[in-house]
Amino acid sequence: MARPALHSKYACPVLNSPRQFAAAAQDALAPRPFKRVSYSRQFLAACAAILIVGMATLGHWLSQQIETSAVNRTAAIAAVYVESILATELRGWDGVSTVDRATHTILDQLFVRGPLHRKVLRFKLWDRGGRIAYSSDSDQLGLRFPISTELAAALRGQVQAKVSDLDDADNQREHLRWPRLLEVYVPVRSAARAEITGVAEFYHSTDNLGRDIFEAQRQSWLLVVIATVVIYLLLFGLVRRADNLILKQQHDLQLQLGHLRALLRENDQMREHLSEAGARTTTLNEQFLHQVAADIHDGPAQTIALAKMRFAELTASLGDDPAPPPGRAQDMATVRQALHTSLQELRNIAAGLAIPGIADLSLRDTVYRAVRDFERTYGVAAAVQLDGELDAAPLAIKITLYRVLQESLTNSWQHARAAEPRVSVRVCEGNVFAEVSDDGPGFDPVAVTARHLGLAFMRERVRLLGGVFAIDSAPGRGTCIRIELPLIMEPSTND
Repeated sequence: MARPALHSKYACPVLNSPRQFAAAAQDALAPRPFKRVSYSRQFLAACAAILIVGMATLGHWLSQQIETSAVNRTAAIAAVYVESILATELRGWDGVSTVDRATHTILDQLFVRGPLHRKVLRFKLWDRGGRIAYSSDSDQLGLRFPISTELAAALRGQVQAKVSDLDDADNQREHLRWPRLLEVYVPVRSAARAEITGVAEFYHSTDNLGRDIFEAQRQSWLLVVIATVVIYLLLFGLVRRADNLILKQQHDLQLQLGHLRALLRENDQMREHLSEAGARTTTLNEQFLHQVAADIHDGPAQTIALAKMRFAELTASLGDDPAPPPGRAQDMATVRQALHTSLQELRNIAAGLAIPGIADLSLRDTVYRAVRDFERTYGVAAAVQLDGELDAAPLAIKITLYRVLQESLTNSWQHARAAEPRVSVRVCEGNVFAEVSDDGPGFDPVAVTARHLGLAFMRERVRLLGGVFAIDSAPGRGTCIRIELPLIMEPSTND
């Protein structure tokens, strides 16, 4: 049967504890640079940035939509105007040559000398080849320019409009008088075949249009800002309520952690007192056993030895009787054997109660002492493995270690005589780890421990010093008894 493996917890283990939990919770609640700001203020900063970006994006988009809508509305009005007024006047224009003098005179009366010149700052009539067939500025009549994108779209039947900075080649003269104008391109169709014969271009002032656009944009921005502020305040109110709840819970948790730390300090003090009391109890118990052994040796053992000696003298004197009563010799032999057996048992009890000289032994010597006593008593060898600095140790630790090794080796001999016991002792990070194992038949620890006083006493000895006791065994796979003892300080003699 393979030797049971040493559990990893006995190789310098790190045990979880309420103190570790409290430390982890305290670290989680420890203030950090950003955590010093409440959640509502964190939300105030983050949400404000997000809403400002969203408000700016939405406002800009609405402004663009308003401007585009205003321009398109003006263009639609101009298209209706061309269809209703100019269609009749340009009915005979073929879209190739300049307009005739009669048409030119009519257009001048409309856009130069008539009331429309206050709204239509410039009017141009383009033919299909990009030549100006008519212009309210007579100096531009007959000039040809490259067909622009808007003009080409209008020649395809699409009404076009834009706010222009007048930097195109055909707007040189307009640029001298106005910084910006609204250009509207409206297709001109022949009355007979409904074909596009040219494009009428209107230039409108952007003053009124700009005021309309600005007012609409101002109202849209105001609406966006109000909506953003309302949304922000609603969200902030919700987060503020949650923040107050979280702050209250954090405060309650801090109070609970403070109470837990106080309980842990009290628990540590109680553990220290318990460890000191356990060490004192173990030492006093060993001293008591020494005293009991001495009392047995000096009291009943001496009395029985004296009775045995006097009984031997009496037996010798009665041996000269020529006619002893029947059965006297047998009775005398029985009494003599009883006295001898009682004396031997008392001496064995006295020897087992005390561990002479253990106070002067090191931890290593204590282990070897327990193994040698076992080997001398039962005549069985045991394998020993020692690791670490097994030097000085408190007396209570040495006594407990000796007793546990003694009881474990005795149990191994009683229940697994054919298997050589193995002893392993090590010191790691202020703790003593020991195990006694064998390859015997094993047993069920739950079923056996309840009725086996030796195992119960070992467990209580170890626990009394704040240690850990464990049994690893099962039927058919051997037994391993493990203990862990802290190298506690010697208790004060004044206590």
